[in-house]
Amino acid sequence: MTKYKDQERKRQLECYYNSFFKTVKNCGHWNFYDDNGIFIKRVHSRVILRPEDSLGNLFQPISWLTLDYFKRHNIAWWREDEDRYFPTGHLLSSQIHCLNHLFALRKDKNAVLAIVNHATGMVFDEVLPSSLDNDGGYIAFEFAYNEILDENDKGARRGTFCTSIDAMIEARKGVEKWWIPIEWKYTETYEKEDKTCPKRLERYEDKIKQSSQLIMPKNGEVAHSIYFQEPCYELMRQTLLVEQLIQMTQKSDTDNFFHLNVIPNGNTELRSAVEKCFIPNLKDKSKFRIIDPEDFLSPLKGNTNYKELLDYLETRYWQSL
Repeated sequence: MTKYKDQERKRQLECYYNSFFKTVKNCGHWNFYDDNGIFIKRVHSRVILRPEDSLGNLFQPISWLTLDYFKRHNIAWWREDEDRYFPTGHLLSSQIHCLNHLFALRKDKNAVLAIVNHATGMVFDEVLPSSLDNDGGYIAFEFAYNEILDENDKGARRGTFCTSIDAMIEARKGVEKWWIPIEWKYTETYEKEDKTCPKRLERYEDKIKQSSQLIMPKNGEVAHSIYFQEPCYELMRQTLLVEQLIQMTQKSDTDNFFHLNVIPNGNTELRSAVEKCFIPNLKDKSKFRIIDPEDFLSPLKGNTNYKELLDYLETRYWQSL
């Protein structure tokens, strides 16, 4: 366990024992199954809420709205298939972390525009309703599009077995439409693992070679390159997804994108890995930025509509230990 993950584990448990989560109980569990779906074992942990209390992992005003959103759009919750309950009760879940920060403002056009302009350093004229959700929201969660870059030959759904983006915002600047994919992380770090395999090479190699943003490895070989190691593997796939999306939907040369990677400042290991391994392999580095979640939402400070949300985030995630 990294120092940062251990710190955040202690933070969440301190919140729990200080009754931040009110009456919910912990000592929930992980379930483990083999490749045939046969149950292997169950492991309990203090940092996981019980299945019947897992809704308490979400900021209370958004909890039922979030459940409805995931159901209407057939989105998978993290570990839904493994644990057989949702949302996850794991207090360190980055999916929960993302939803707790963003879901409450997804239908507030001005708020979404403010955080996007701040995060990108650009000045967009407006944010656009999600072309995927078609429900009046300005942020789409677990964004995937028409089975582009599925990771499972049997098909996929948003949030599982496909290249999906934690949150997607669409914006307009003049006549240009911009896609703003947001990769959201919390305590994650990654062991070095080569994810190269014939199926993945078939799926990604030509697209990497044709990419307008990804630089080809110096030796000219995509296989076993940095693009098949995390955190680059996920960011590479998201880059290709947006490029494919632009090619499929583009009516003129007016589509572009800006890639955001939300990582807490304290997670220095992951931030360093992205800075050293992924960013140097981008042709236009000005269209990628790592940002801390508190900094991301800083334009909302002083907005009385979000005082309850910001107080919640401050207590649960942001305050110094």
